[in-house]
Amino acid sequence: MTHSVVTATFIATEGDYLEAVIDVDGQRLHVMDEFGGAQLAAGTQVRLALWPQASELDDWDAMFKANPGREKGVLRLDGWRYLALGIVVQVDPVVCDCGWLQVADPFHTRDERCVGAYVGVTLTRLDACLP
Repeated sequence: MTHSVVTATFIATEGDYLEAVIDVDGQRLHVMDEFGGAQLAAGTQVRLALWPQASELDDWDAMFKANPGREKGVLRLDGWRYLALGIVVQVDPVVCDCGWLQVADPFHTRDERCVGAYVGVTLTRLDACLP
């Protein structure tokens, strides 16, 4: 698994291992609080490691059709689920560059023709912890 370390502004938490809200570069993210957010005041700057949890239920064709705009980033679907949009930069294991977020092993392939393809993969959640 690959994580991304970001500087975030803490906004709120429901408690340890529950949903927390942080701001990363102007984007509000709903993440699993594995960083002790209850100890932080709203507005506190904190460095966090974000660990994307890719869904294993995505349809192959849907993933390769989900990013026609060739974007990089994450779009919130609901709760702490996201659609990660990015480009495949490596296979075996697959790594997708989604801008500030790297998603490792969202699907399995050894086919080098996938490198350079823009995809959209569902994240069941983003875990946030101290790096």
